[in-house]
Amino acid sequence: RRRSGRLISERVEGGAPDGLPHNLVPLYDEAQSIIHLSPASACVILRILIQSVLKERGLRGRNITQDIPLLVENGAPVGLLRALDVVGMSEEAAKNPSKMQLTDGHSDAQNLTMFLHLLSDQTQ
Repeated sequence: RRRSGRLISERVEGGAPDGLPHNLVPLYDEAQSIIHLSPASACVILRILIQSVLKERGLRGRNITQDIPLLVENGAPVGLLRALDVVGMSEEAAKNPSKMQLTDGHSDAQNLTMFLHLLSDQTQ
């Protein structure tokens, strides 16, 4: 399926990541249900989900760009760092969600969704 001129993987469209805690699945479903109507809102929910997964993994979850390298140092795949680069989250946006600069809301929401899938599935 195409969204915003880009092909999105079936895995992302297929539902919540396997490694996502069950209590977070409804929030994931909500983000996915509004991605077309309000990509900015979906991005905020996805960011909350990423922070929640980081907390589940024993990190603070307050600064995503600092927590991901810690996960990698402790054995998570290096690909998470590359995926974080694709998401393009600035240091300020990592600390403060209101500072997120959405250049292409649909693309940004899709990138955050894919990042959440990687984070959830590769750090179980």
